[in-house]
Amino acid sequence: LNLGANPKNGLMKALLCNGADDRGNAGPDYRYGLGSMNLIRSLKMMEDVTYFNTTVTQGSTNTHTIAVPANTAQLKVLLYWQDPPAAVMAAKTLVNDLDLEVTGPGGTTLPLKLDSLPANVNNIATNAADHSNNLEQVVINNPASGSYDLKSIGTLVAVNPSQAYFLVYDII
Repeated sequence: LNLGANPKNGLMKALLCNGADDRGNAGPDYRYGLGSMNLIRSLKMMEDVTYFNTTVTQGSTNTHTIAVPANTAQLKVLLYWQDPPAAVMAAKTLVNDLDLEVTGPGGTTLPLKLDSLPANVNNIATNAADHSNNLEQVVINNPASGSYDLKSIGTLVAVNPSQAYFLVYDII
């Protein structure tokens, strides 16, 4: 694969996370994370090249369009970037904030987000903008067939003129 070149570590992380089989609460949770590794799904995404590796700048949006066929059980889309280190004792540790949106025939879907308040850590993840993590995932069960726009948004690119990212998708 890839003319014998090793894939970037960020791509491998994104493929492993997006290929995982869900465990525990639906979506990510504080007990199982994104689930258990499913190396067959992850390898299939790599072999089928169902990913994008590019950069985004402050305030810009990159749109990648994919086709989802009929009778698809699930569409999983994951955005991952290697965030620069935060300053020592920083109140917020996410330096560059990218956001993921998936727009298709059913409208726009935001990533799954966990509630970090101690009283709510066992709650099911909800769809909302995530400004705390450098990995965001959208899961759409039984998506309608058609064209889907995968949007990577440079909400805050505070360090460097652009932020490299990996956007992977799995059509199950």
